[in-house]
Parts: sequence; C-alpha cells; structure tokens
Amino acid sequence: MNGSQIFVAIIGFIAASISTWSVIVVVRVPIFRHKPLWVIGCLFGFIGFGINWTTPDDLILLFGITIPVVTIYKVVATGQVIVKTGFPIVSVIALYMARDTILPIDR
Repeated sequence: MNGSQIFVAIIGFIAASISTWSVIVVVRVPIFRHKPLWVIGCLFGFIGFGINWTTPDDLILLFGITIPVVTIYKVVATGQVIVKTGFPIVSVIALYMARDTILPIDR
C-alpha cells in the first residue's frame, strides 16, 4: 500500500465511523424532529477523496454527494477498483446539536 491508499482508507474509516455514530445518536436522542430526514442526511458524504485502488498514482479531491459515505466499486470494462469517500457534514451538525446529551455538562 502506498501513502494515498492509506490516506483514503483512514479518511474512509473516520467518515464511516462518524456517520454510524451520528445515526445512532439521532435515533436515540429526542431533540431531533423529522428523524428519518436526519438519518438520511447522516448517510451522505459531501466533500472527499477518491482513488483508483488498482493503480494508486493520483489522489482526487471530490466535490459532490457520495451516498453512502464510502463507496467502492469495480469498473467491469477495465477491471479497476475505485474507492470514493465523502465527509458527512450533516453527521457532524447532528453530533454538535446533541453534544449536551452525549456529554452532559456538570452544573
């Protein structure tokens, strides 16, 4: 594995972890209205990175929507494996909104 592959794998793991954690928080915390929309929003990645895993020469900065936050697919015609990951911005907003419930402040 080269540095680009390791970078995309780490970013993908972090993005998937944040997305999963925020979905659990949204479902359990009563402060969220329209929970199905929050859950769907937590599964979207917006700005991220992509790489051709079979020939990892170029690391690509992606602007767009990725659902789920980590996508891996194989191009049948060429046999290349493409890995795309997007940062879950809605998940971060949800975790920020529920911060007092997740980490209660001693008062």
